[in-house]
Amino acid sequence: MSLIITDAGIAAAIRAGDLGIEYKITHISIGSEGYVPEPSQTELRNELQKKPITRGALVAPGQLHFETVWDGVEEFEGKELGYWLEDGTLFAVDSRDGDIITYKRKNTVVTEACELNLSASTISNITVELLGSPYATETVAGIAKVATSEQVETGTNDSAFLTVKKFLHALDVTQVIDKLVNNLWLKLAARIFPVGAAIPWFTDVAPDGFGMMKGQAFDINTYTELAAIWPNGIIPDMRGCGVIGKEDGETIGVFEEGEVKEHGHDGSSVYSTNLGSFVTRAGTGNHEHQLALGGVGGSNYPVLSNGHGGYRNTEGGGAHQHWVDIGSHAHTVAIALFGALKNTINHRKVNWIVRLA
Repeated sequence: MSLIITDAGIAAAIRAGDLGIEYKITHISIGSEGYVPEPSQTELRNELQKKPITRGALVAPGQLHFETVWDGVEEFEGKELGYWLEDGTLFAVDSRDGDIITYKRKNTVVTEACELNLSASTISNITVELLGSPYATETVAGIAKVATSEQVETGTNDSAFLTVKKFLHALDVTQVIDKLVNNLWLKLAARIFPVGAAIPWFTDVAPDGFGMMKGQAFDINTYTELAAIWPNGIIPDMRGCGVIGKEDGETIGVFEEGEVKEHGHDGSSVYSTNLGSFVTRAGTGNHEHQLALGGVGGSNYPVLSNGHGGYRNTEGGGAHQHWVDIGSHAHTVAIALFGALKNTINHRKVNWIVRLA
């Protein structure tokens, strides 16, 4: 809406304040020209009809409601409205740069209902002539306004009434749960688990408003709070990962491969030992070797004069020793593998999720 209070209207409000009186809006006019209103206006640019109000009500302090009727044989597209004080001053103009405000066909009657909210201004002495039955309030009997579906959803209007259908809709379990989720749970979640907190989750489906942490991309324009944590638009991959508090000076969120802490095994060692040289025991080692002669081993052996083979011993070498040089050496020790592929603790598998916002 492009509604302005004219300079003449402001002057009238100031004059009424000086006199300690109130001016009433008593007439509404309609015209066919669309534009952006100017404060200097004292009339509509192409006025078609000017009618007294047929109904007036003070909805709330500074909020005026009034109605009038456009009748006659003519057909027109209303694109400008004027609000007139009882002394003939054009108090305000409403025109929407060419948009049609009201369309009237030939030989029809159209009721124009208008709202003028002055509560945000300093003007407090412009009112409307109260005509017809007033709107019902907690203290005044009158005509009840029915709440719109939008008013039911927002739940902020305290002057409209619910129909039975809208009342049942408002109590619908789905509606109540949605309101609890949106107005209670998500606000609590923002405090309990702020955006960026990794949460262990025991199913493979993330709840509404949350995402799995599997290294996937997200829309940084839609989830601006998440983008403040991960500006690159990528949720970290937490599959198979735990978390450890960072030390001062370390970078938050950096991935580190698992390692085994440097350690030893008490009482285990392998030394290099020089065993030196050794000799066999003295005074021993005198021995002979026996050879088989012809007739025993075959035709390759000579036959003795008696036609038979025989045996003969070699001469003994006497007592002697052997020298053995062992020297310095070590032994290789092989330790068999034992355990899993990585260090773990007793644990249960979960999915890590993060709140999307």
